[in-house]
Amino acid sequence: MPKLFRLFCWSFIRFLGKSPHIHENFAPPLPKQYILISNHPSGYDLLMINALFSVKPLAQAGVRKWFLVGRIAEATGTVFVHRDSKDSRNAAKEACFDAIKKGHNILIYPEGGCYGRDLTPFKLGAFDISHRTGIPILPVYLQYEAENAYEWGWEDNLVKHLFKLMTAINKHTHCHIFNPIHPQNFTDAKAYQDYVFSLYKNWQQRFKLLDVEENESVNYQSTALQN
Repeated sequence: MPKLFRLFCWSFIRFLGKSPHIHENFAPPLPKQYILISNHPSGYDLLMINALFSVKPLAQAGVRKWFLVGRIAEATGTVFVHRDSKDSRNAAKEACFDAIKKGHNILIYPEGGCYGRDLTPFKLGAFDISHRTGIPILPVYLQYEAENAYEWGWEDNLVKHLFKLMTAINKHTHCHIFNPIHPQNFTDAKAYQDYVFSLYKNWQQRFKLLDVEENESVNYQSTALQN
């Protein structure tokens, strides 16, 4: 089933007509086991990461209801969580510990959900699990050139979001993979969390496209210099 899920993700990427670009910003080899984390601006994130990596994802409970994807995700051992339930969060955390003990890699979105193109503060969970198990974190940063089309907006449902992905003129997506980060370098999970979040803030500044207001400001300044 995990192989089927990865095949499904690759097939759906091709169906959408997308062109993923992989940027290997790390010194090989990657560790045999890791906790993969990523920013989460789009539903497309699920497809790209699960196509590229053999991981057991931690996903919000609503994904289980998605047509076909939910069934396959459940069969592959995806850990589902109701984020507004403390008991569910604790059970999901224990399931992640169990998956690690069995030798699996896990995928956690440290923002705790899909909140758009701009980063929101990271939750402690992934860093606590890494710190307690000694398993390194593999950081991935996802960038979409068609930010408006790929972003999962507050008003979007699954069908509307897929339609935006399919009709996006710019097909280029970028997956930046960086060096693993080892928990032994940090005194506690909170220091670990703060450090990794600062890396992501720097990557966002580096890779994120300019906002409309910023573009207008740049164009105005350029025109003024020319005059």
